[in-house]
Amino acid sequence: MSSTHETKQRAEEFNRRGLLVLPGALSPAQVAAANAALDRYRADFPAEWIELSDSLCQTVDLLPRTAALDFTIENPAALDILRLILGEDVALEEFSAMIRQPTKNLDEFKGWHRDIIRDYSRRMEINAVSVVYYLTDVSERDHCLSVVPETHGRLVDLRPEELKPGQEVDILGPAGTAVFFHARCIHTGKLKPDSRPRRTLHIYYGSASLPRTSEWSQIPERLHAKRDPALPPRLYAKWNVTRIVEGTGKKPRDVDPSMSAAEMIRVVQQRAKAKAAAAKRG
Repeated sequence: MSSTHETKQRAEEFNRRGLLVLPGALSPAQVAAANAALDRYRADFPAEWIELSDSLCQTVDLLPRTAALDFTIENPAALDILRLILGEDVALEEFSAMIRQPTKNLDEFKGWHRDIIRDYSRRMEINAVSVVYYLTDVSERDHCLSVVPETHGRLVDLRPEELKPGQEVDILGPAGTAVFFHARCIHTGKLKPDSRPRRTLHIYYGSASLPRTSEWSQIPERLHAKRDPALPPRLYAKWNVTRIVEGTGKKPRDVDPSMSAAEMIRVVQQRAKAKAAAAKRG
């Protein structure tokens, strides 16, 4: 457990850079438990995994179906820092898991972006913190998260398309590393031709008093009903919130609401492909 002084220093680093890398945030036993939980989830709920490309597989609504990953949300190593960054009002926003497979197709590059709200003119409305856990080792040859520090603050007027090579930081580290970054920071996932499979958990936290950043991840009532004095008092306050930020976290309103998140994402994918094909035809 970090000392109060170390925790404060880390929070100050995050506030300055919009980025903090914390090796060893999960122990080897916790990493093994998280990987085992993902293996079980893939076996038990294959339809909940969305194949977004030949290398990217993601699931966005795990929490209602498994409690095996709750410990990552409640990890004191992260929450102690988040409580200084966001205050005692810190609340869970969304939770997802991602698997990146080896690929030679490096054209999948998503591009540099900010999360939650893509509209550059609304960038100051982005107020969430992302915590990404590496569940596999990430070396220079592996797919990695890359972040442009200070683009949440001092460099907030930088447009993603204006980014120059060398401004970014590639986040490398062993399994168990936690990467904190402000969702307003410009970032991307970099693909490497000789990468090993990479597994990550993606957890977003925000303020309980603000609209929720995403409705793709359900927060089950079992979490909201939890009473643990060691946790921030409003950690699961957004379990039934209907006020959602106008942005990427909103589900399409013209599809059957009984669809699962995975089914909805597949519909969104199909629409995007059809729109791109129509644009290509002229």
